[in-house]
Amino acid sequence: MRSNLERRYRALLRVLPAWYRAEREEEMVGIFLADRTDGLDLEHGWPGWGETGATLALSVRVRLGARRAAGTVLRAVALTGLLGQLVAAAQSWTVTARVGFFGDVQGWWYDVAAAVAFAALVAGRRATGRVVAGLLGLMALVPAVWSVAVGFPSWWALVWHGPALVTAAAAVAGFHREAPPVSRRWWLVAPVGLVAGIASVVFTPGLSTRTMLAAWLIAAVVVAVLRPWSVREPVSAT
Repeated sequence: MRSNLERRYRALLRVLPAWYRAEREEEMVGIFLADRTDGLDLEHGWPGWGETGATLALSVRVRLGARRAAGTVLRAVALTGLLGQLVAAAQSWTVTARVGFFGDVQGWWYDVAAAVAFAALVAGRRATGRVVAGLLGLMALVPAVWSVAVGFPSWWALVWHGPALVTAAAAVAGFHREAPPVSRRWWLVAPVGLVAGIASVVFTPGLSTRTMLAAWLIAAVVVAVLRPWSVREPVSAT
């Protein structure tokens, strides 16, 4: 007869895919209950916070793992979003070279963070890439929340910070330690996107909402043409 604690553990494991539970549920429940033999605990106990967090994290890793369509799409969204920010950086540098620096220090930090996150993820430095992408998301979240709080969310804030937040969330969730290696073709995608970004603002008077939208569009087109996900890469054993 199952105890209440065992039923609660089994309910927690339902966050995992059915095929994974079919293979591992009995083993995992046995491990969870191994040190919890007190009768009162078995009747009234609950899964610990650490076990709950680990199970939720495992669910994300399994669902977004190698050869899982959801994980492949999420990682492509993350890298395409970071590429869009690199294209916007190339636009900003080009305009700055023509008209001079106009004091956009926050934009400069965006450029650096996007470049570091993109390079780290493609190079296989997932922990560094996720941390920097998370910081990039926070840098986008604060001004976005502020613009909504004051009751005047600008189009610029929506155009720029919305995709940046999606990019950061996709990078943090998609590049877990069991994710497959990133195709090296992304190293080719980056300079193509940067050149396209520079070319897009050579004859424009300055940065605008239109150039920001163009940056995301250029990134999407470059990725769609070069199709870096189509290159077969070995699946990491770790």
